[in-house]
Amino acid sequence: MRRILLFVFLCFLAVASTGCKKAQLRRQLKELMGSTIVLPEKITCVYNGEVFPMPDSLRDGSKFILYIDSTECTTCRISRLEMYRPLFNMSDQNKTFTMLVLFPNVDFDGVPIERYMSDISIEIPVYIDIENVYLKKNPSIPTYEPMMQAVLVDNENRPELVGDPIRNDRLMELFINIIK
Repeated sequence: MRRILLFVFLCFLAVASTGCKKAQLRRQLKELMGSTIVLPEKITCVYNGEVFPMPDSLRDGSKFILYIDSTECTTCRISRLEMYRPLFNMSDQNKTFTMLVLFPNVDFDGVPIERYMSDISIEIPVYIDIENVYLKKNPSIPTYEPMMQAVLVDNENRPELVGDPIRNDRLMELFINIIK
């Protein structure tokens, strides 16, 4: 009988914690949607082997910001950047938003990310948060939820869509409707 009660209690606890996590995510999403995203002052761009400061013109206008947190395997995420080609193409064709892939300033066994990205001559422009302040300046972005680190912002840097449209078909439909 004790085992049955323990099992029922554990099941109840599991269901309750799942409900709490969903409620927490909803609360964080609401907070994020009500915030304004702040870009760091010092951002470097790496594109086709060249390193240069991010153009000030990118601070204005609608942007899809994909933040690649260093809590995940950064080299793995770099190797999968090509999957975002459709968003880069949409950005180039529509001119309604700019695609901004933002990395923290990390080292790869002593090799700075700028040099690493430059050496692999990635054909997609990537941006590096030199002072690693993006998440500090945007406390409404959860540090442990990569799906919520992808944000489409309007001209005033207010979120219009949160989530990665490449990884979710419904989000892609919403994304396309918003950028039109």
